[in-house]
Amino acid sequence: MQQNPDFRWFAWFIIASGAMLGFAAAAVPHFDTGYRLDLGVLFAGLLPYVVYAVFSDVVRGWALLATGALLLGIDLGVKIPERFLHYDGYAGGRIYLASLVMTLLAIVVLGIAARREHRWWGDKEKIQTKPD
Repeated sequence: MQQNPDFRWFAWFIIASGAMLGFAAAAVPHFDTGYRLDLGVLFAGLLPYVVYAVFSDVVRGWALLATGALLLGIDLGVKIPERFLHYDGYAGGRIYLASLVMTLLAIVVLGIAARREHRWWGDKEKIQTKPD
């Protein structure tokens, strides 16, 4: 059996970067108080990284690395223009839709990778039954 490299250190970096980016997108300017924390944006921004964190213990190797890089790339591509370049109070809802799509993408890709590595739902050859 081929051993996959362990990229959990990269997964921790992706999760920390995504959490910081989600917090930065959720801290929105307010005209009289400085900044306020928009909890809906924070929770939507953290959701893909929570799913990624759950699968980071199950999936190893290049699937974990590629999915994390894809999540962070999509997130940067959506949140930088939405929050820092053309902020309009998230009126278009693109930030919520992108988080939902990224969460579904992470579930599907990492679920398939976990199933392929026989780490999810058990390996049929390794399942032992009690003798009668």
